[in-house]
Amino acid sequence: MDIDTPSLQCKVFDRLAVQNFLGNTQFYCLELSAGNTFDFGFCRKDNVQSLLREVLTVTNMKVLKGAHERVMIPSVPCALWVKQARKYDPRSVIMWLENSIELSEEYKDSMLRLYNQGMKFAVRVDSMGELPSNKALLNCIDYVLVDVSKYSEFSDVIQGLKKHNPELQTIGYKESCSIFNFTSAEAKKFDCVLGLVQNEFIKYEGVRPKWQHDMLRLFAQLYSSFYDIKEVGEIVAQYPLMGTAMKKMMGSRALTSLTLRGRNLKNTENQSLTQNDLRNLLVISVAFNLYTLTTKKINDSKKLAFDMQKLNYEPFIQALIFGKIVDLMALELCDDISAPQAFMSGFMKYCHVFLHDTEKATFSEFPLDAVSSCYKENGGEQLGKIIRTLSLLFEHRISDALALAYDEGIELYKQKIYGYISQAYIWADAVVKSLDIIPDQNEIQ
Repeated sequence: MDIDTPSLQCKVFDRLAVQNFLGNTQFYCLELSAGNTFDFGFCRKDNVQSLLREVLTVTNMKVLKGAHERVMIPSVPCALWVKQARKYDPRSVIMWLENSIELSEEYKDSMLRLYNQGMKFAVRVDSMGELPSNKALLNCIDYVLVDVSKYSEFSDVIQGLKKHNPELQTIGYKESCSIFNFTSAEAKKFDCVLGLVQNEFIKYEGVRPKWQHDMLRLFAQLYSSFYDIKEVGEIVAQYPLMGTAMKKMMGSRALTSLTLRGRNLKNTENQSLTQNDLRNLLVISVAFNLYTLTTKKINDSKKLAFDMQKLNYEPFIQALIFGKIVDLMALELCDDISAPQAFMSGFMKYCHVFLHDTEKATFSEFPLDAVSSCYKENGGEQLGKIIRTLSLLFEHRISDALALAYDEGIELYKQKIYGYISQAYIWADAVVKSLDIIPDQNEIQ
């Protein structure tokens, strides 16, 4: 029944990283929506069937979990979770219990059964409902979420819960939404935080280093499509990390297949990547080089060891996902001139992250002026309208996004947007696996 009823469908709206104060991701938390809304939050009981059948598939779980053992899912512990436990692995789920949940006999029984099968549970400290009065269920709680602005108000409650369960972990969260939600100092108050911990800024002494200018100029040349392939080759040769990244992405069958599929091409086996596809891969390799080497520069200045496997790549992954969503939407709405610019324009929303610099300082750079116009009011024509609308949507400013889309004559078809989100996560997963940011289990086997 829910297949034909959008309100009963469950869709992934977003995925947030849960990190420690060092910026190391512990696991991800899904933000879910009913198929007929852009509202995000808990998966209601009526939507659990769709969640289990369509979201928690083996393929989707590999993508949504990333390199981690579990994923946090806001929902309710209804009997369906128990009945269909063979179709997913309860040990891969942390269920974030619905706020002030009314614990029916079904929910109580299901929660205990699921916990015994390896599922973990989380709850907001100010919305625990009847849980504190039921010791058996309270023993199932492994995480408590705390609003940062109310931490002092609930500190005694948290200490009491930790006496009951010394292994209990706290997760701080904020109502606001941005690329970085926490400073390292803020995150230290908690075991983990919901959102990204701010990367350290590089300290610029006067002008930017030449190697950063090389990368920025290359971005500008690729964006304008006026570039000498020989000159690009010479730059790539100077930066082995960039050359290796490009080679790995071009050699990834999964990434090539998904890139072609994203353009809705038939007979993908007989098709090859276009010049624009290769340009987009080159843009990714430049950004990967820039992000990684800038991090190394910061570590070197502090005489800290540098390990590529321990870098906080989450902002880079978010840039990939946003760029791909913009790309997919622009394929249907933009002309042949602006559509090829879509991925790069969306991807560069987070260029300041690649440079470990402020957004203002980054977009004041001349080479990025053409891209930054898409983020200014009335700039960037149709592509700019798409980017500004999607930016509002993924900043959780839903009403503002819908109002802007209406004013700009853009129809936000919910089913299409959720389709773009799903495709973008799968495609970005193929990119990061090809770059060895997370291991590809298929290749390991």
